[in-house]
Amino acid sequence: MTAIDETSVAAGQITVEQSFSFSASHELRLLPAGHKCRRNHGHNYTVTATALISDGARGDLASLGAYVADAFDHRLLNEQVAFHPTSELLARHLVEWFRDNIEATMPVTLIAMVVSETSSTSARCDGASWKVTISKTVTTGHGDVTLVLGADGLDEFGFVTDFGDLTPFVTYLRTSAAEEGLRATGPALVAHLAGWFIDNVEPDIRGRLVSVQVDAGSTIGLWERGDAS
Repeated sequence: MTAIDETSVAAGQITVEQSFSFSASHELRLLPAGHKCRRNHGHNYTVTATALISDGARGDLASLGAYVADAFDHRLLNEQVAFHPTSELLARHLVEWFRDNIEATMPVTLIAMVVSETSSTSARCDGASWKVTISKTVTTGHGDVTLVLGADGLDEFGFVTDFGDLTPFVTYLRTSAAEEGLRATGPALVAHLAGWFIDNVEPDIRGRLVSVQVDAGSTIGLWERGDAS
């Protein structure tokens, strides 16, 4: 499946966002013995590229879709790439491919590449800085809570490859205190949730909290970490 969205951002420039879907399996063999994700398992992936295009340039990123389909669709990713096939490392790989095969041939500048394993988990690689973040959305009875985490660098594992590390935060969202806070103050609780995560979860994971968003439908609360934090 391919989806395209174009938005005018400045005189002579547009942003194009194009998505491509594929189904594949992977084995995260660098995880500890006994971890379920070491075993072969599959995902319905979505790859979304957002690019800045000069006025008059061809804005179709179809060649990315063709590469994704040929290299990854209905394949075991371990046999297709030379790295641990986590979503965050796949996103970085696709940024490199985009630069070599699209930016090199047309006046296009990549803004971001996002690889989603599910509707609630994704990895994003920034086109300029190559910084990678991951996001996890938890649905509660009072809105969706989305965490974005980053790391100073990637190694052969990727980083925060096991979202189970975030279980304490998910568990906290189910407590009566958090439920009452979301019910009473809604998205305004976002700073409290960020503080709780930093104090209780961040010391034990390999990621660093970048932002928290609470989306209650008609109202959205967003906390973003300052550079000096």
